[in-house]
Amino acid sequence: MAEGAHILVVDDEPQITRVLRTALVAQGYEIRVANDGEMALEIMKDWSPHLIITDLSMPYITKPFSMNELLARVRANLRRAPKSEEVAELVEIGDFRIDLATRTVAVAGRELKLTPKEFDLLLYLSQHPHRVVPHRTLLAAIWGANSTEQPEYLRVFIGQLRKKVEPDPAEPRYLLTERWVGYRFEPGN
Repeated sequence: MAEGAHILVVDDEPQITRVLRTALVAQGYEIRVANDGEMALEIMKDWSPHLIITDLSMPYITKPFSMNELLARVRANLRRAPKSEEVAELVEIGDFRIDLATRTVAVAGRELKLTPKEFDLLLYLSQHPHRVVPHRTLLAAIWGANSTEQPEYLRVFIGQLRKKVEPDPAEPRYLLTERWVGYRFEPGN
């Protein structure tokens, strides 16, 4: 997955983002840059990175860092990501048809326009039909391990997804809430 992989760089120092962008583009990666977390979330509404490089107060690569070390870590992390050929290209379950290659979804023959995160959320739930998926599990799977304490993301995205997927979002039949626990996907016929 290395060449062409999407990488989001989040850092408030323009000099560092400029150096990272130059080095990563030279390696064949597609790069987007955000100056803060809010901008990063905005970018991720329409673009799904395979890897995020961020300046957080955590054991990451301490500054100053070696560009060779950073590139080696990027390659290692991208190698560990699941390969697209390891996943079925088409998920057909109940009323749903989810095409991973084109990232399109149809419900009962009706094409939907989903954001990348909505698509990822629906895909994950469709891979666990009829089972309650806990809030923390969904948050970690879609937004990463550091997001498990932010259930507001999930409520907002489930609400948006219901508006697009459900015939009547007020009376959901596909995306069901299991109070205080998580969500359950019922694919229909």
